[in-house]
Amino acid sequence: MIKESACRGALLAITCLPVLLLSFGCSVLGNRYGESRAASLRERILLPKVVGEEDGIGIFRKTVIPDRPITLEEAVAIALANNHSVKISAEDVDIANSHVGVARSLFFPQVTGSYGFARSELQPAMVDPNNPLMPPFYAGEKEFQRAELKVQMILWDFGRTLGTYRQAVLAREIAELRSTRNEQLVRLQVTEAYFNVLRAKKGRSIVEESLSQVEAHLKTARSFHKQGMVDKSDVLRAELYVAQVRQALIKIKNAVELSTSALNLALGVNVNRKTEVVDTEEVPTLAATLEESLHLAVDNRPEFQVVQKAIQIQEQALNVARAGHLPRIYVGGGYNWTDDAYRKWGGGSSGKLSKGAWAGEIGIQIDLFTGGRTSAKTRIAHSKIRQAEEQARQLCDAIVLQVKSGVLGIAEARERISVAKKAVAQAKEHLRLINNKYRQNMASSTDVVDAETALSQAQGNYYSAIYDCHTALARLLGAVGINRFEAQKEETKPEGGKQ
Repeated sequence: MIKESACRGALLAITCLPVLLLSFGCSVLGNRYGESRAASLRERILLPKVVGEEDGIGIFRKTVIPDRPITLEEAVAIALANNHSVKISAEDVDIANSHVGVARSLFFPQVTGSYGFARSELQPAMVDPNNPLMPPFYAGEKEFQRAELKVQMILWDFGRTLGTYRQAVLAREIAELRSTRNEQLVRLQVTEAYFNVLRAKKGRSIVEESLSQVEAHLKTARSFHKQGMVDKSDVLRAELYVAQVRQALIKIKNAVELSTSALNLALGVNVNRKTEVVDTEEVPTLAATLEESLHLAVDNRPEFQVVQKAIQIQEQALNVARAGHLPRIYVGGGYNWTDDAYRKWGGGSSGKLSKGAWAGEIGIQIDLFTGGRTSAKTRIAHSKIRQAEEQARQLCDAIVLQVKSGVLGIAEARERISVAKKAVAQAKEHLRLINNKYRQNMASSTDVVDAETALSQAQGNYYSAIYDCHTALARLLGAVGINRFEAQKEETKPEGGKQ
């Protein structure tokens, strides 16, 4: 008996040893994984050590951005590959697909198994109290094993399982549509951030040019003051304006840094990276009217399909809730096995009790009373259907507003470009005339400062109108649910040359 127990102990140790080693290995790997993850998160916060280096280490995907100015198309491609919300929505699709697998499993037999090992301190036995000299009759061994296998399958539950499966399929389709829509929103986000960078950089160049002009004017005013041609107030006025322009330059440099960081965030790279972008003066033209854009939105906007599928999900939920009032028909079976070899009468293998037993059943199960739970679920399903229908109407109204806003935004920006282009040429000519008059002592320093301000504002308005036109086009594309219009682009420059 001792030898047998020792053998069983050795067998148990041999069986458990691989499990312990595997657990230890998983623990070590888990620690290394956690350290790598912490290092990766740390790298995303700290400043990049090398410009253009790969972003992210360890478990995070490494992203290589060209060490040169990138175009809008390249920025969008980088964002679609690395933007965090894009990756999150992709995981949502995988999760929804797994939920479909869970719901599909309900159509198949459910097989369960169990195993147990029992050991008693005393061996079960029966004694005859009237005959104490008779040896005890043992009814079992001290230790024995038992195992059980069960199989059960629902044959029909009046649409409960089918409704659950259809809900999961619709939820997966919704996740895919939302992933598509999220990519469209990322395109819009990147486009807006891209042109915000251009807007800030163009503003910086305008302010820098203005600073050069006002410093030249200050030099002229000081020269004229020494010659007695102008008063000291002209010099003070010029010095004051130089200080104002320098303050504006400090602010616009900060705006460039922040707008670049916002672009990096949209791209899904290190926020502190020095990302450069390619400038453009192309003016997009709209190739679709408001009516055509609305038709495009109906055909392509993912949310338009999402709300319809959301209604269908709630309709399936209503079917599932109603099925709670109906029975479930199932079939099942099982096998039970016990190895208590001590049970026997008369000796010999023929005297052993049967170790295994088969059982099968077919039955009907119904919830006779649930305290009103099934009826409450039915009422909830009805309310959710009405709620989903209202949400669908609300979305349709929002789509119309977004499309109309995009169309009007493009038209407005194009008109502003036309007006601003003429204003830039007029402001340049006005500044030239004022500078000539000042040199002839026919204009004051205030007139020169006003002319400089007018030119800076005209140039800023012109480039803002161009960038607003691109942004409005991106918003319209997002509103109709497509990536691009088949539109012609025209290049326009302010009269008098490019600034």
